[in-house]
Amino acid sequence: MRYCMAIMIPSAISPDVKSNAERHIFEWFENAKDTEDWVVLHSLGIVNHNKYIHGEVDFFVMIPMLGIFALEVKGGRVKRTDGIWSFTDKYGHSDKRSKGPFDQAWDGMYSIRQSLSDKLDVAHKHLEKIFFGIGVMFPDVAYDSVGIDEEQWQVFDCNDGRNVRAFVERIAEGSVKGWNTQYGDVTLQNRPTVEDVRYMASILRGDFDMALSLRVQYNYVEEEIVSLTANQYKCIDQLEDNPRCLIKGSAGTGKTLLAIETVKKYVAKGEKVALLCYNNLLASWLQQYFEKQGESLRPVYVGSLHGYLMKVVQQKHMRVNFPDSAEKMNLFFAQELPTMVSNVLKSDGGIFDRIIIDEAQDLMSEAYLACFDSMLKKGISRGKWIFFGDFNRQAIYANDMTEADFMDMLDECTSYIRYKLTTNCRNTQYICDQIKIVTGFAKDIQYEGMIQGNPVQYRTYTSRDDELKELLKILRELSDNKVENGRITILSPHKREKSVVSMLGGIRVENYTVPVPEEITFNTIQGFKGLENTVIILTDIESYEDIKLSYVAFSRARSGLYVLHSKAAHDEYNQLCIRRFF
Repeated sequence: MRYCMAIMIPSAISPDVKSNAERHIFEWFENAKDTEDWVVLHSLGIVNHNKYIHGEVDFFVMIPMLGIFALEVKGGRVKRTDGIWSFTDKYGHSDKRSKGPFDQAWDGMYSIRQSLSDKLDVAHKHLEKIFFGIGVMFPDVAYDSVGIDEEQWQVFDCNDGRNVRAFVERIAEGSVKGWNTQYGDVTLQNRPTVEDVRYMASILRGDFDMALSLRVQYNYVEEEIVSLTANQYKCIDQLEDNPRCLIKGSAGTGKTLLAIETVKKYVAKGEKVALLCYNNLLASWLQQYFEKQGESLRPVYVGSLHGYLMKVVQQKHMRVNFPDSAEKMNLFFAQELPTMVSNVLKSDGGIFDRIIIDEAQDLMSEAYLACFDSMLKKGISRGKWIFFGDFNRQAIYANDMTEADFMDMLDECTSYIRYKLTTNCRNTQYICDQIKIVTGFAKDIQYEGMIQGNPVQYRTYTSRDDELKELLKILRELSDNKVENGRITILSPHKREKSVVSMLGGIRVENYTVPVPEEITFNTIQGFKGLENTVIILTDIESYEDIKLSYVAFSRARSGLYVLHSKAAHDEYNQLCIRRFF
């Protein structure tokens, strides 16, 4: 555990950062003593950035009772001749620019101050007049060419060693004279408090620490950059110093997003990581996602647990007799295969430094835990693992196990921290309201931004032919409104051959696969767990009795939700409305 050291955002530097100078300075800030109230933002996060909001600021330091400071870093040899700057890297490649690092730092500072000013709430308007300064760091050379537009106290060079704390404090002291000349005497009102620094960090960290979202919206192949919510950032902070973590959250709270980010963070630190899940489609999506990432951010294994178990079977040349019936096959994958593989892996002493599991509620059994124990260095009890799951609402494969049963099972294995995600950042308010009515769940969930969206549309059918007519009407409405086919997924509690979708003629509906077709897609509700789309059409709804399945179904829709339910289900829904509201 780290004591009395700065909060780094992001918490690990990306392997894609090529500048050794930046990497060293990140480490020096990370290990600087007596900086526990400092917040240091680095402009390039763990993920691959395609765009930067404050791309010209290498480090941005916020310090209670001092101020805010923008730092530009230049590694290698530096030279300025007749106003032209020349930077030479370790390979001898030179880059000449008319704008120097001091101008870059000032530009970055003004950009950040403007960004802050635009986002401040009423209680923090005083931060528009916060004390600020800039500095430039040349860690590889002795810099003595101080021009008229710079001061020696603004410069960090090889003579400063690793003492980044003293450098920033020197900037704070040296900047006072210029501030007094331009703005008047510095007062306590110009110095940020601890709370001010935390507030600014909550605003700015999303600009510096961006995450690739698992919003499988539109055509399910576009990756949208989104800022993590404050609730998710607290979760990441909790993970930092705890080797074993259980992260609970309802649908739409960003569990898969966080699983991806934590994988990247620990892979970037050199750990051998496995990212596991139960659902084959989700596993395929995750595999496709990481194939697009640089090798330096890919885990050793990403995919379904059962896919990994079968991989071990092949590698170890194990003899396996597959059952000849579906019922026996389910038992084989749930009990026999995990037990067989865990026994074989025990002798290897653990393969992974850390395992991260998404949709962990689907993999909570003694047989699966034994597998994790054999896969992990130091096992489940002393090894490093993070489980993300919705153990109460989405445990549709749990065989009547409750959340308490899950927790008891883990409690018997080891000690771990628990964290709860409470902010829904996927569904609209209308969809969330219907989830509450149909399932009674989500009473404790907060809704980020409170986006209302479009009302959920229910269509009641009296026969299979009637349902087909209603489905065709919905598809025509969506087509008339220019909704792309790839943004529409039809779900059913039944397989395709038993669903109304099997009766569709003249309209192309593909089975949902990865990569995702650009056509309208179909899947079972169970098979679509962990995924989402812009528009979901629920079909063949005969009852709302299975509230966990209903919860999974309703929460797959991001913006538009249509429900085709029978007359009996319609009457049941009306009774649920009365029960929830009266």
